[in-house]
Amino acid sequence: MIFFQYLPLTFILIRARKSNSPKRTNSSKLSLIFTFHTLLKKKAAFTLAEVLITLGIIGVVAAITLPTLITKHQKHVTVNRLKKAVSSFEQAITRAQADYGDMSGWTFLQSGTDLSTDSDSVKAEREIFIKNYIMKYMQISKDCGLDNVNKCQTYMTTSLDKSSFKLNINYGRMFITSDGTLYSIIVDNNIVTDDNGHQTPVTSGHLLVTVDLNGAGGTNVYGRDLFIIDVSSANKKIALYGAGRDRETLKNNSAWGCNSRTSKRYYCGALIQQDGWQIKEDYLWR
Repeated sequence: MIFFQYLPLTFILIRARKSNSPKRTNSSKLSLIFTFHTLLKKKAAFTLAEVLITLGIIGVVAAITLPTLITKHQKHVTVNRLKKAVSSFEQAITRAQADYGDMSGWTFLQSGTDLSTDSDSVKAEREIFIKNYIMKYMQISKDCGLDNVNKCQTYMTTSLDKSSFKLNINYGRMFITSDGTLYSIIVDNNIVTDDNGHQTPVTSGHLLVTVDLNGAGGTNVYGRDLFIIDVSSANKKIALYGAGRDRETLKNNSAWGCNSRTSKRYYCGALIQQDGWQIKEDYLWR
């Protein structure tokens, strides 16, 4: 812009040089050039006011756009980590089945196995099962031990009252993989005892796996950092908890739906997967 502003003056200088009029002295030429150069220098600089106004505009634009960009990046990272966590666990189960046969025949996942007690014998069985059938096939960076939250302490906060408490892993096992993901595995066969003491297996054996994408030590929220993987031996499937349900149920279920009314939003992972592994605008991101 400065060049074009002083383009007429440039032409004047050129014409003066080519003119048939008496030649200018060297001093007059130098004076004209110096004046021209001084004008350019003065116009090329910004005043303090101009700089401050420019910085103010940049600040306003940044304040408007940065939160959106940061949130978009966080969602992208969450989806990628969740996909990787699910894939890693699927691969572990697949490799275990190659060695031990189909998981529907795994003794420890049979519906008649009572895991509702915390006896030493049950602990020993869980220890053998989780180590040999799962951890053996995953890249473990830290083993937290059976029913031990002290080595891999993790907290979660509810979406309702923001209270913080330790992640409950009764009858389970926690470990951290090499990528920093914390897995908490509960072997749950859902055996119900009625008033007369009769025990009835409600479902076949399955694993509930809480995935903490941030690893140990942070405060987490279901649907943001914590997600649930369900492994069903009867259905022979490994899926995010709630998979197969319609989108309306995944969002608005009163117990596990991905909404602001529930504290344990177990269905959020399945909602992300059903939406094509993306977090849409109507997803509860808190």
